[in-house]
Amino acid sequence: MAGLDRSAYRLSLSRRAAGTLRGHWLFAALLVSGAAVRAVVSAAYLPALIFPDSVRYLQYAHNFAGGHWSVDALRQSGYSMLLILVALVNDLWIVPLVQHLVGLATAMLVYAVLVRLGVRAWLAALGAIPVLFDPLQLVLEQYVLADVWTAFGTLAALVMLVWRRDQPGIRQAAVAGLLLGLAVTFRDEELIMIVPAAGYLLLTAKPWRQRARRLAALAGCFFIPVAGYLGWFEASHGEWSFTSFSGAFLYGRVVDFASCQRLSLPGYEKPLCPAQPTAHRDADYYQWNPQSPQWIFSPPAGMSRDAAVRDFSLRILRHQPLDYAEAAGRDFLYGFGPVRGAGPERYSPSYLRFRTHVRTDQQAYASIRALGYPAPAVRAGPAAFLTDYGRWFYLPGPVFAAGLVLAVAGLALSKARQNDQSTRHTALLFTAGAVLVLIPPAAFASFDWRYQLPQLTLIPVAALLGLRAARPQPVTAAPAATAGTGR
Repeated sequence: MAGLDRSAYRLSLSRRAAGTLRGHWLFAALLVSGAAVRAVVSAAYLPALIFPDSVRYLQYAHNFAGGHWSVDALRQSGYSMLLILVALVNDLWIVPLVQHLVGLATAMLVYAVLVRLGVRAWLAALGAIPVLFDPLQLVLEQYVLADVWTAFGTLAALVMLVWRRDQPGIRQAAVAGLLLGLAVTFRDEELIMIVPAAGYLLLTAKPWRQRARRLAALAGCFFIPVAGYLGWFEASHGEWSFTSFSGAFLYGRVVDFASCQRLSLPGYEKPLCPAQPTAHRDADYYQWNPQSPQWIFSPPAGMSRDAAVRDFSLRILRHQPLDYAEAAGRDFLYGFGPVRGAGPERYSPSYLRFRTHVRTDQQAYASIRALGYPAPAVRAGPAAFLTDYGRWFYLPGPVFAAGLVLAVAGLALSKARQNDQSTRHTALLFTAGAVLVLIPPAAFASFDWRYQLPQLTLIPVAALLGLRAARPQPVTAAPAATAGTGR
């Protein structure tokens, strides 16, 4: 009898699995295809792709593995903490392998939350196509860079908030806050994502006591990793900050339009004024080249170089607020352009394209060799396939812009029709998140397609939820009156 029971259980389990697969066959096919493309990427570029930022991530991972816990002053070290295992086993191929799995998990989150919130399975599967197949996602998964993890953590936090269909519980709010806080330790621009998360709780949590508890759980768990990281930085470098290069990054942002005419400056800041006409300025040169004014000028005694550069940059912002707004707006809109070009600051995106050769950076390669890792190598066949793939298959910016328009229109139509508030609130969360997450890079950094990665996840979810929120609600007929029996 026990054997029969086990056989019946296995048969029931297989039938349920087959039924589930039939209901989600399109996404399953897309997921397998996405895994196959990632296998080609892994075969083409061995063991991983390296960018100058990758070197510092790996160096600090080795420092941490060796018991040296001073945090990096230039790049945030949350990602380096993840790389400690790689440093211990000294195998770099683990990084892209895990990140490709994270990319597939991100697609599964997109699909799962859309189906959970009532979007039809075939539409939800289409919503996962960008993260499954876009070359920007695929190539960043192959790099030793933090972008894929940051995007995954942000999406996972928002999914956690909306997973319960009525309102998020305290536990969901706490986990969402923790995920957002951890994302900030990877990249401080993610600080802004606490705003739509808190706004969602204000709209959905009722009564006010529950609202206060959930907000406290969200904010408290958000600030645990954020405050912990700031304290770690203060212990390492003597100041409460995420990096000691905020002035350098801001200088790269303002140098594109900075004009010192009619601007009163301290004498030590005057060498920071760009001498070239604005049309000929290269933001990357002014930000990183050793001959840039910010690296060769002399700050006054008692003031750090970064503090003096930050002070100069803030003076420019106050002096030219309209130019600053125009530059930030131009960068924000460029991410929705039809071609993935060099951006307003003319920073080449070639390192984010599949090619039959890898970016040559002898200094970076020498640094990782010193850590025991080989330089990237290319296999010609898979790389040639990916080069053609990347040239012809990607979703251009206007498609994402249309997705945002669809999301906003759906919200407006849902409000006019007085449709279900719950669906409207979830659509608003992802729409606001998709917009807000792109603002800090446009405001504080030169344009780079890496910063556009959240488009691939948040905008499709926002668009499809907006579409569902605007759908006409079925009219239910009032129950017919029942005649009395006369007794």
